[in-house]
Amino acid sequence: MAEMRALDEPLSDPELDELEGFLASDLVPQDCMDLEMLDGFLTAIVSGPDNVQPSEWLPQVWSDGARSSNPVFADNEQAQHILGLMLRHMVGIQRTLDESPTRFRPLLYMPDEKARGNDKSPPEASAWCEGYMAGVKMRNDEWQPLYDAADARDWMFPIEALAFGDQEAEFAEWVDDSEKRASLVDELPLASVLIYRFWLERRKSPETHEGGNRRERREAARKNRHRLH
Repeated sequence: MAEMRALDEPLSDPELDELEGFLASDLVPQDCMDLEMLDGFLTAIVSGPDNVQPSEWLPQVWSDGARSSNPVFADNEQAQHILGLMLRHMVGIQRTLDESPTRFRPLLYMPDEKARGNDKSPPEASAWCEGYMAGVKMRNDEWQPLYDAADARDWMFPIEALAFGDQEAEFAEWVDDSEKRASLVDELPLASVLIYRFWLERRKSPETHEGGNRRERREAARKNRHRLH
């Protein structure tokens, strides 16, 4: 019971700093997610069409999925502690989206925090959006109904543009100056809440959303899948 109560407690600032420090330490694989990317990743995990268990998403945090790298924990107690911080952060994201949506804000590093003397740091919000899209990829086909919904499809645009704009010509014009990028960043909180509500409603009444041609949905999913690689 004590552990369940702990999961309901949002992370304090020192605990966020502790998790951030661990993810940036030499104890984790070189391609481990940082705290910003983890925040986007977990936001997608709690927002999507299907439950994803920690045993499935946790390896993606440690590495990019192409490897089987794991952190070097001092002992089992440290491993459980770090996992507990992640789970509490995930629960906190979900509770905010569900109970206090107007307070939801992506956890973004400011440009000067990211740089720290490194000119190759990703632009603002890119890491969060890349993490979000990595979460989408965990259930790629199942996310397709959102892409098929005319209004809902637009909610994904700022996330995709910020995640892929520096690599894909399709989005390049939307992130080619600071004002455009800032406008997309400003859209992230509302877009995240609307996506969460979209899937929440479908999970509540799945029978009303069963129609449609499954073969067509699978074909549409294949066309969109290139964005997630």
